[in-house]
Amino acid sequence: MTDLAALKDFLVLCQTKSFSRAAERCHVSVSGLSRRIQGLETWLGTPAFDRGKASLELTDAGRQLQSVATEVTYALEGLRKTVRHTLEDRSEQIRFTAPHVMSAIFFPEWIPRLHSEFKSARFNVASDNLPECMDALNSGNADFLVTLVDDAQAILERVGLRGRETEYPAIVLGNEQLIPVCAPDAAGRPLFPLEGRDTGPVSFLGYAGECSLGWALDHALLSFPLLNLVRYHQSSLADGLRGMALSRLGVAWLPETMVRNELNSKTLMRAGGCQFNIPLQVCILRSPSRLGAQADAFWLRMASPSVVTTNLRESIAA
Repeated sequence: MTDLAALKDFLVLCQTKSFSRAAERCHVSVSGLSRRIQGLETWLGTPAFDRGKASLELTDAGRQLQSVATEVTYALEGLRKTVRHTLEDRSEQIRFTAPHVMSAIFFPEWIPRLHSEFKSARFNVASDNLPECMDALNSGNADFLVTLVDDAQAILERVGLRGRETEYPAIVLGNEQLIPVCAPDAAGRPLFPLEGRDTGPVSFLGYAGECSLGWALDHALLSFPLLNLVRYHQSSLADGLRGMALSRLGVAWLPETMVRNELNSKTLMRAGGCQFNIPLQVCILRSPSRLGAQADAFWLRMASPSVVTTNLRESIAA
């Protein structure tokens, strides 16, 4: 098979119809260019040029080769530019994957803080359900996974991460908790109280099966067998449950950060005491794949006990 340099020289010769002018443009000697073209013709099995005329003229085979060579060199040059651009772009990117809820409670405050430390980096945050986030991390389509983890590690258990700290190094970035909230009644008391009033079954707004917060919540509720919860409605998104709670449909366990404004405005209130809170940690896990330059620098900084890192890792629940 001939090489790309020979094809490119051939196309220049097709344009100039002169070995001397083509050699000058290709930055090779005339003899060197002649050897390349002869090698190309040997590979082709027939002359590409009719050298018996006053100027170089393409043979029928040469014209066919010119057409194919034009397409091939254009495609290969385009591929090389795309690959180089992708590699350069990849080295500048820090790619995060995270469950949907993190885009509401974590990244809006954290990304500006990161940007102040990594000004030349390009941040990419992709949201999905946790199993799909794990797929992105394992396939090399994401550098880091940022997720909530419960004390019982029910979330890690469901995605096969429990006990795999060596394969997936992790750093705790902050603290969060799920708290039970509901709308107030006319007297300003919980419309769906978990304690203190004998109201019978409590309408429970649960997470759909694919939501990782639901895995932590379902495990934690096993510790409260006396709660008379009846699941009437559910959603795969925490924000969907917040909307249902605001619509007075039941009690939902939501990230405290997400409902802070509603608690302050009293459009939502706690449905029970602190014993019903479910502690969580915000963790970042590193991809087992090789990282780009900016992502690697970011991880080294995050793993460092420096003052800057401490600021980047401060609790989001503060």
